Amino acid sequence: MERTQELFEKIEGYLAQTLSEEEVLAFEKEIAENFELKREVEKQRELHQVLSDRDTLDFKEKLQKISAEVKKEQSKSNTYFLYWKIAASIIIILGVGTLLWNNLNKTDSFSDLYASYYTPYPAEDITRGDTANEWDDIVKNYSKGNYDKVISELTKTTSFTTLEQFGLYLGNSYLNTGKEREALLQFETISNESRYHEAANWYRALTHLKLGEIKKSSEILKEIINYNGIYKEKAMQLIQELKE
Repeated sequence: MERTQELFEKIEGYLAQTLSEEEVLAFEKEIAENFELKREVEKQRELHQVLSDRDTLDFKEKLQKISAEVKKEQSKSNTYFLYWKIAASIIIILGVGTLLWNNLNKTDSFSDLYASYYTPYPAEDITRGDTANEWDDIVKNYSKGNYDKVISELTKTTSFTTLEQFGLYLGNSYLNTGKEREALLQFETISNESRYHEAANWYRALTHLKLGEIKKSSEILKEIINYNGIYKEKAMQLIQELKE
């Protein structure tokens, strides 16, 4: 895949949500069909997260202090001021490089951890008379990984809520098309009384992990462990790895 300026701008527009609806649909289709493009989008998304996190903001404050010190020295000799500027530039270059390297490595680690734990929620047979025929195509598309089609069909109607597992299908479909925030919203709609609530929590935890939101992921994993259900062992293993 050729990394062009046009591609970079399209990805930036997609992440910033400035593309038109038609452009978004076309681009998401490209992402679903091109693994290299999907990975490139994820890298830029991770970089956005790095540049907006607390460590980076703290570092920006340090740079502002350096700038203030430089201005104070402007009244001194030009030679001294020149050395000050050179030293400050070196600090900035080394500091930003180290910060980005550490954060990107950390984000890559979380991405690898997510990939090692994530598997789509398994499709279940629909055995409710006419309903089975009505939703058969959606189940087949979900099983085949045609997630864009699943999203398209399930977002056309709210009647799927009568079959609670379809909420998990929709959430997983969002998760597999780079729409993590939409996935979270969908998983959160599954009520505490639902028999799918524990599964929804597991995928919420994984979604936050994918986004690099480790504190939130850990909080949900603790809930799963306390619930003592079928995801308890996985949750214990994952939370242990997040501590290491």
